[in-house]
Amino acid sequence: MTANAAYLAPRLNQARWSVSTVFFINGAGIGLWAVHIPLVAARFELSDATMGLVLLSFALGAMLAMPLSGWACGQFGSRFVTRIAAFAFAVAIPLPMLVPYLPLLFAAALFFGASSGALDVAMNAQASEIETARGKSTMASFHGFFSAGGLAGAALGGLIIGLGLGDGRGAAMAAALAVALVAVASTSLFATTASHATAGHFERPRLAALSLGLLALTCMVVEGAVADWSALLLTKHAGATPAQGAAGYAAFSIAMAMCRFGGDALITLLGPRRMMVLGGTSIATGLVCAAAFAVPLPAAAGFVLVGLGAANVVPVIFAAAGRIPGLPAGAGIAAVATIGYTGFLLGPPLIGWIASVIGLPAAHCILAFAGVFIALYSRSVAR
Repeated sequence: MTANAAYLAPRLNQARWSVSTVFFINGAGIGLWAVHIPLVAARFELSDATMGLVLLSFALGAMLAMPLSGWACGQFGSRFVTRIAAFAFAVAIPLPMLVPYLPLLFAAALFFGASSGALDVAMNAQASEIETARGKSTMASFHGFFSAGGLAGAALGGLIIGLGLGDGRGAAMAAALAVALVAVASTSLFATTASHATAGHFERPRLAALSLGLLALTCMVVEGAVADWSALLLTKHAGATPAQGAAGYAAFSIAMAMCRFGGDALITLLGPRRMMVLGGTSIATGLVCAAAFAVPLPAAAGFVLVGLGAANVVPVIFAAAGRIPGLPAGAGIAAVATIGYTGFLLGPPLIGWIASVIGLPAAHCILAFAGVFIALYSRSVAR
């Protein structure tokens, strides 16, 4: 080992755990919000269509913040932007559960989405830089921490609701803990030059990047829809209580986390294309099962299948984005991630609009075609 490598290795390990913590906090905040959605909808007496507009406010805030976050990374580096965005996200977590009036709910969702969108861009830039510096595949493990955070947030949300603190008080306590964790993690984020930190954020994507981005968008539409609508599907269609409704997203997050932490080995064993075919098939089957069963446990089992299928689809796509000929790895990942996260943000309001017309179970059945698309167009990652 060279002297430079010996010096860099401890810094990379510290940065890896710091960025993993940020991914965990991001997932936990989304999970906590997901299980509170039925309570928020009930408190304001919102229809599925109106709740979809609230979720659209979240998506709009994120989409407005993503380009700004990319520009800020170019000016100041992804470490600085990750730090600021993580603090803003932690503060924003309880706001949609605390506000007393409907207009304030839309404003809170907008700010929550903006902080989440800014953090998505910055933390994935950090993850890409660390993976490049280490020379090893680590993207799946970063996303594994996001899934583990979603599980922890959903479990904590279920506990909070069960204790009668679902009015926002419990979420505020969780947010205080998130702020403390961000303060610790932000001290060891990976430092790079500003130009390297955001290489390719604003480059015109090549056709291959657009193709991979469409696959990522399709998978993330499913992830976003499950995050925001699984609890409502279980409570309104399968007869679960609000606390039991948390089981759907919790089951999804458990499956995602388990597969992602072992994702690098699994992808090596099966190959990228087979991983995509298996993932897409599992997504489609799981969504149909979740919609078909009107009993909480079997419906939640459907979300387990969705989680197993979706777990390593995005890491495979991101890895392929880093191998696009003639395009730097960081540029390819940035372009694909930006397109993909648009699906994560637009999926929930889209399902809300569809559900207002044909019902939530039928909307999930339509969503199953996303899994079919992923399986059919898996060859894109092989190219």
